Amino acid sequence: MIDSQKKWPWAAGVLAAFVMMIGVVAGFGTTASPHAAPSAQTPVIELVSEVSNAVAKARDYLAYTSFSKSGLIDQLEYEGFSSSDSSAAVNQLEADGGVNWYDQAAKKAREYREYSPFSRQGLIEQLEFEGFTSEQAVVYGADHS
Repeated sequence: MIDSQKKWPWAAGVLAAFVMMIGVVAGFGTTASPHAAPSAQTPVIELVSEVSNAVAKARDYLAYTSFSKSGLIDQLEYEGFSSSDSSAAVNQLEADGGVNWYDQAAKKAREYREYSPFSRQGLIEQLEFEGFTSEQAVVYGADHS
């Protein structure tokens, strides 16, 4: 007959190793001084900020259609970004040179003309309604589309 005490000798070692791993993961057995000042725990993985996400979303939109500055901010807000994050994202795009509102006005004018005829004045008014400035609408939108 096999002695029951010799049947599972490795089980005690596995159990001891498991308990030690739990202790390490839980932070037991660390060498921190008992007098050390408490510190805030820093997450191991940094989360991407909402502004960064909004910038990425804005770039996605600008890759396939054109927007005025206010129109792009409104679209980001519609997507669920806060007003401040949306504005900060669009301002970041401007600062990085990632958007030229005059080019956007010309592209938007071309988009409109692709599906519907517009008079020059009607196109200017539509671009201004979209949020482009008068200069963007007239000089680049109507005259360069």
